This record gives sequence, structure tokens and C-alpha cells, in this order.
Amino acid sequence: MRLLAIFLALLGFCLMLPVSGASASAVRLADDLCTFGTGPEGNISQVIAESDKFNCTDSKFDFVGTKLWAKFPFKADTIPPGTVEIQGDNNGLSSISVHSLLTDGTIMSAYFTERQVVESWRPKGHYGLPIPGSEDPTIRSQIASVFVSLDNPRVASSITLMELKSKKTWDDLKLPLSAMFALLCGMAIMPFFYNAFFYGALRYSFMLWHSIMIAGTVVYTFSSSGLIFLVFPETDLMTKFLLNYWTLALCIAASGFFLDRFVEPGKIASWLRPILLISAVLPVFVTAYIFQSSDGYDNNIRNYYHASFVPYLFVVLYTMGHALRRGSKAIWFQIAAWTPIIAFSADRIARGMDLYLGIPELDYGLYFALVLETIILAFGVANRIMRLRLKHEHTLREQVELTLLAETDGLTAIGNRRAFEKAFKQNLTERRYSHLAILDIDFFKQVNDQYGHEIGDEVLRVVGRELNATRHFSSRIGGEEFALLIQPDERGSRKGNPTSELSEICQVLIRSVHANVPEIKQPVTFSVGVASIPKRASLRAVMAKADRRLYDAKNNGRNQVVSFDLSKLAAKPDSGAALA
Repeated sequence: MRLLAIFLALLGFCLMLPVSGASASAVRLADDLCTFGTGPEGNISQVIAESDKFNCTDSKFDFVGTKLWAKFPFKADTIPPGTVEIQGDNNGLSSISVHSLLTDGTIMSAYFTERQVVESWRPKGHYGLPIPGSEDPTIRSQIASVFVSLDNPRVASSITLMELKSKKTWDDLKLPLSAMFALLCGMAIMPFFYNAFFYGALRYSFMLWHSIMIAGTVVYTFSSSGLIFLVFPETDLMTKFLLNYWTLALCIAASGFFLDRFVEPGKIASWLRPILLISAVLPVFVTAYIFQSSDGYDNNIRNYYHASFVPYLFVVLYTMGHALRRGSKAIWFQIAAWTPIIAFSADRIARGMDLYLGIPELDYGLYFALVLETIILAFGVANRIMRLRLKHEHTLREQVELTLLAETDGLTAIGNRRAFEKAFKQNLTERRYSHLAILDIDFFKQVNDQYGHEIGDEVLRVVGRELNATRHFSSRIGGEEFALLIQPDERGSRKGNPTSELSEICQVLIRSVHANVPEIKQPVTFSVGVASIPKRASLRAVMAKADRRLYDAKNNGRNQVVSFDLSKLAAKPDSGAALA
């Protein structure tokens, strides 16, 4: 929210800049100018001599020749006193000459190399070249016409956007406007680092596409605004031209993939996704085509380029409404972020295709809309990450719950056979338990037959609750059979025999069943077989040994804990520990 507040404050500051005043005094020339094409040897004297060949019709932007001449009347009445300069789009230009034709036939000329054109840059990617004689009020009043020659122009905007403006006004605006664009670039780049930091850990693909969008937005703003000449003075106009066109095309392509990945799964129909992606990458292929197929001026370059964005705008509008109808929450961020851009882009495309002149100052709105989009989508990315994290945590909780259900005995609420086998396997590496004991309820079938299964189930629940209260791992592995993985006392030896402790546990069980199941009049006793757990021993082998000793305990009269093989020690009847 702080970032958004700073952006809005910056927007208010920029609106206070005297751009509107400078624009109000600008004189647009697209309607008044006429064009004429010559070879590289064409000069001002020859052009004036053939001025009747200038094309002033609607086809004036279609010409043949390597040097384009523009002629227009010097209508500078609304421009403040001082030097008047000619401004225009500097994309793809090289050298320029400007000539003033006075009322008495005098010609005043100024020639500018490509480096001088670069150094004359104005914010928003224009050049600003002084008109000879306009600095002198006396001479200025005598200027009748102005002739401008452009060597090897690349796009029609070099002449369609020509304007007369006050040099002093734009000299004064250069610093604050440059600062504004620098702040916009700085604000736009911050979410890039946020994405880069979290992408390394989270690996959500939409964060990568958003980072590409941010990089494209920042480079486009940095280049098209003219800041590139401030930071990198040696940059030529062709480099700027290529950056402007390519970064915007790549940014649009990335935005299509971002939209596809950012919206929740299933909220964009499968048939719509390829249409969205194809329309998004279309400007990239068109950009590659126009730069490969054209070596010089082509009035259609700009038209083809801007027209390639039109299908994507319509597809995006449809996709946002489509996802909204399907209940997408994430799409609200894109609606908020992209609606201003779509509005400004529609105007920019219409002007780029020369459908109408429009208001060039709306380009400033596009810059702000691009940065605002970056900020809003940064919040959207953060919100989407939070939702994905919550969904992931919910999935993990469900998995834990399912695991618990799969490993929990439904009647006694302690571990089942599966949980017991898992704990034994983990013990092979952790070595927490030293012995395995199998505990069986004596004459449990008689309890069920005499008192009913509900009473028998209650006995099982009591036994499970008491065993779970011990420090040992307990589980129910059969009908009335329970298994314990014995954890040695911290003060005792792992090799110590747990018979005594198990005898105490059985006594606790007898008392607890008697207290909690008063319907059973006679004591419910328990037989236990115990086996140690050697290293690398299999569960089957240890279980077999404990089960054999449980069998000995039952054959020896029940109600006892057996930790030795009585069948091998028949002469020692006291091998088991009897329980009264």
C-alpha cells in the first residue's frame, strides 16, 4: 500500500508540471505539411525550385527516395518569444537539416548529424531542433515556411508527429520530466526483485512471466522516454528504435503467458488458452517480419506493428470476462491493472495506425498505466502466492488427516498394524525402541459372548487409552491383540529386560478395566510375549519370537509376561513372571 501511495503522490506531482501549458502552445503540423522524396544528393535550393512537386494530399506519407523533405508554413503565433524548435519522433533517424525560408527569399539553414539529433532529445522520445532565425524576433517575423529533411527515415511518425514548440519551455521541462520517468522506472523495477527472491523458493511460473513483463516495461519506459540517452549517451537512434519496438512486443507476449498461468486452474477454458497465447505472441512475429523485410522507410511498418496488438486486446477483454464468469478471484487484479492500459493502448494503436492524430500527451498516461499495472499486479502476485500457500497448507493438512486415518485404529484411537510396521521400520535407523511386546486379552471371546460386543469394545477402548498413556509406541494389530514398541527408561540400559515394567502396565490395565467396565465382575487379565529388537532384524523375525513367547504365556496359564522361550526351558517353570 505504501508503494501505491507513493505512486499516486508522484502522479499528482507530475500533473502539476507545466506540460499542459507547453502542449497548449504547441503547433501540430501533420495537416499543414507537404512531403517530397529525393535521393541523398537533394539540397534545399533544388527542393525549393521544385516546391510544386510536394505532395499535400492524403497520400503524402507515401514517398520514394532516401531523403524525405517536409514543408510547412511557419505558424508560431501561439508560441512564446524565443527560439522555436521542431520536434518529432526520433525513432530510427539519422541526420536532419532544418531550413527557414524568409519572405524575401532568404534561406537560413542548419545541419545536424545523427549525434546532434541524439543530443537534442526531449523527454518522451522526441528530438528538438531549433529553427534557424527563430531566436531573433525580427527574423522570426519574416519566416514564411520551414523545410526539414530527414535522411533514411524508418517510420511515418517521424513526420506525422512533427510539432513547433518553445525551446525554452522544453529546456525547463527536461529535468523534471526526466526525474519523473526515472522515478517511474525505479518504482516499476521493485516488484522484479520481489519476484526474483520468491521465485527461487516457490517456483511459480507466473512469477517468472511477471518478471519478464516488468523488465519489458522498465526497458521500454527507459528507452522511449529518452532516459537511455542520459544514462548511455553513446546510444544511437536505431538502437533506441529497436528497443522500443521489441521490448513492447516481448512484454505483450509475456503478459499473455502470465494471464494464462496467473488465473486459477480451470477458470480459462481449454479452447481459449491457445487463442490467448497465439494472439499474445503475434506482435513478436510481426516485429521480426517488419525488421527483416524492410531496409528503409516504409509507411506500413508502424501500421503493421500497431495492428498486431489489436487481436490481443480483444482476446484479453474476452478472457477477463470469461474468467470472471467462471468465478476467478485472481482476475480482479488484472482487470484493475489492465483496464487503464487497454484504454490508453487503444488510443496509442489508433494513432500509431494514423487513424487519427489524437492527443500525444496521452502517452504520459500510458507510462503511468504501465507502472500502475506493475504495482497492482505485484499485489496480485502476493495475493495469489498467499492463496496458493493456504491451499498447499490445506492439502498438507488433508494428507496428514488421511495418513492419520489410514494409520489409526478406529475403535481404540491408537495406531493400527500399518502404523506399527512403519514405526518398526523407522526404528531400524533411529533405534528408539529396544523390545517388542505382543499383549493379548485373556479369554476375550468369553467376555464378548457373556456381556456382548459393546462391552467387549469398551474393554478394548480402555486398554487402548491406557497403553497410549505410556511412553511406548502402542498399536492394535488384531482383534484383542496389541503390540508395544518398548522405549527404554532414560536411566536404564537398552539391553535391560522390560518384564517388570510390562507387569506393572498389565496391573494398571486390570485395575482400569475393572474401574471403567463395572459390568464385568471377574478380573480381565493379560498375557504378554516380549522379544528384543536386534540391529538389522526384520519385523517378521522379531514378531515371530514375541508371538511364540505369547503362546508360551497362554499355555503356561495366562496372566503373565514371558520374555524367554519356555519351551526350551521346561525345567525352569519360573521363567515367566506370573501376575495375580
